[in-house]
Amino acid sequence: MKLAPAQLGKHLQGSLAPVYVISGDDPLLCQEAADAIRIAARQQGYDERQVFSADANFDWGSLLLAGASMSLFAQKRLLELRLPSGKPGDKGAAALIEYCSRPAEDTVLLISLPKLDGSAQKTKWGKALVEGAQTQFVQIWPVDANQLPQWIRQRLSQAGMSANQDAVELIAARVEGNLLAAAQEIEKLKLMAEGGQVTVETVQAAVADSARFDVFGLVDAILNGEAAHALRMLEGLKGEGVEPPVILWALSRELRLLANLAQQFGQGIPLDKVFSQARPPVWDKRKPLMSKALQRYSAQRWSQLLLDAQRIDAQIKGQASGSAWSSLSRLSLLMAGQRLPLPAE
Repeated sequence: MKLAPAQLGKHLQGSLAPVYVISGDDPLLCQEAADAIRIAARQQGYDERQVFSADANFDWGSLLLAGASMSLFAQKRLLELRLPSGKPGDKGAAALIEYCSRPAEDTVLLISLPKLDGSAQKTKWGKALVEGAQTQFVQIWPVDANQLPQWIRQRLSQAGMSANQDAVELIAARVEGNLLAAAQEIEKLKLMAEGGQVTVETVQAAVADSARFDVFGLVDAILNGEAAHALRMLEGLKGEGVEPPVILWALSRELRLLANLAQQFGQGIPLDKVFSQARPPVWDKRKPLMSKALQRYSAQRWSQLLLDAQRIDAQIKGQASGSAWSSLSRLSLLMAGQRLPLPAE
């Protein structure tokens, strides 16, 4: 059954459902919803955690086997299934239907995937996730441009700060609809706002005090095809102590959007219409960058690069060999259109 994001916190104060599904395209909001479920599970004694990443070669039988097997370390378990493509295929669809019809006892399954469109929700596996009697389906909607100032104001309030309208609008203009960037700006403002009051001058000082290399500047350099500059920025971010998951999050977000845009554009839909229908929305300032990037590869190629991002995620978690930083360099070069990528370690 469907559960509104605003109701999730109250729901998690009670007994947990056997299956949770987080569906959406905004990395920050989806991550926070998943984190809330993880925290609630941990507080309720679900001490063992097992993560599955359903790429093209995923063995769906391993999910069913995990559900059927007894835990060796804890009485309650949290299983996480990440489906970056949002398309489980025939075997995956059958496995999801089977699991949701008979969830494992003393186990919570957390499924994370991109936004399910109307056609996907009408499939048998989609109905199992959305309408299942033992599932809680949380659809994460993007924050549009009109809602962004109020969202920023609420986040500032949660952080113990307040801001005048001009300051809020300046933050909104700075982040251009990127909620991860907004969250980072607010964290920075917590260190700079005197008495918890944020003014235009405070925001301007925070922007001026920004690190020389920021993650979003890296993304823009990549989209613009500036491969060498992107590598220098990546090294700068590494030197400033930015963790690989933050960079991977930003790159993966762009890859998902580019793959979706390229698919629609390849079907003959005019680019202006593709941009206007995009979720998350493509802001006017970024349309030239996105247009340039879309000329680089097909939808299939962008999707392949998204699989590379999944491998980097496994490297970060210690589940795959190789250096995450080297792989991030390689992925940045490929996204920027470099035809002679660095070898993966």
